[in-house]
Amino acid sequence: MTLITQSNADPKPTISEVREQVDALYHQAEQATERYNAATDELAEVQRRIERAQASLERQQQAVDAVRAQIGAYASASYRSGGIVDPTLQTLLAESPEDFLAQASVMNAFAGQQAESLASAADVSRSYEAARLMADEELTRQQAVEATLETEKATVEQLLAEAQEILDQLEAEELAQLEEDREENAEVPDRGEDDEADEDEDTPTDPPPVSGRAGVVVEFALAQLGEPYAWGGDGPDSWDCSGLTSAAWAEAGVSLPRSSGSQIGVGTRVSKSQLEPGDLVFYYSPISHVGIYIGDGQIVHATHPGDVVSVDDVDLMPFAGATRPG
Repeated sequence: MTLITQSNADPKPTISEVREQVDALYHQAEQATERYNAATDELAEVQRRIERAQASLERQQQAVDAVRAQIGAYASASYRSGGIVDPTLQTLLAESPEDFLAQASVMNAFAGQQAESLASAADVSRSYEAARLMADEELTRQQAVEATLETEKATVEQLLAEAQEILDQLEAEELAQLEEDREENAEVPDRGEDDEADEDEDTPTDPPPVSGRAGVVVEFALAQLGEPYAWGGDGPDSWDCSGLTSAAWAEAGVSLPRSSGSQIGVGTRVSKSQLEPGDLVFYYSPISHVGIYIGDGQIVHATHPGDVVSVDDVDLMPFAGATRPG
């Protein structure tokens, strides 16, 4: 990314141009953050599969050990018998043919059992090998996901550093103008807060009362107003967008995936006209941002790097869909 700088050939960029470049970097960082969150979900699932594979491998090892013990017992008995006929059976033969035949029947039955054990040993061995291969594959997958996490982390940090370097070139008045320009260029007009009616600058109007699980979700999310955005943040003092939504719904007893792209697959899909408080609202294509609808055409969300959890118009960003968890 090439920073906007002033030179004799290039005039100083306008605040709008700076805003566009910084916002583009922030959006790319948020996309990378959500990829990081998705990889976090995937890593957790891989680790669960590793635990299952290792448990299966342990069971198969126990089965192998049991079959080996059976075969070893038979081998020892055969060795002691000197082959097929035990010396004691030879004595029984001389003394009582009937006793010899009875003992011979026992030996034949024992030999049949060992033949079955040998066949079982082959099956157990194959099962053990399959379990071992599965465990190895999952461990390899874990290494790949961990590498993805490192890559996305480095990407986010680089993008945020580039954005901050641009902002560091601005004077205080220019930074204030930048924020004003950002509000004016949002997809909807400024939300027009009434400072006399509402002392909280982050909340344009009092949201309508909500009960049940949705009420728990909305109450939790609004309690985080003013807390900073942090990539990968899942509380309790900083948040990214999907970290806030997953924590809010966890308060209501509903588990959500960690990334916005996965969260849209949870619950019942609803249209924008059907939105109710507590619903998750998703933005951009591919999906890279999510907020919680609180009623009156507003969402609460962890905004973007350098900003805080706030309440905004539901149409502030390009709408991509909505879902009702639970």
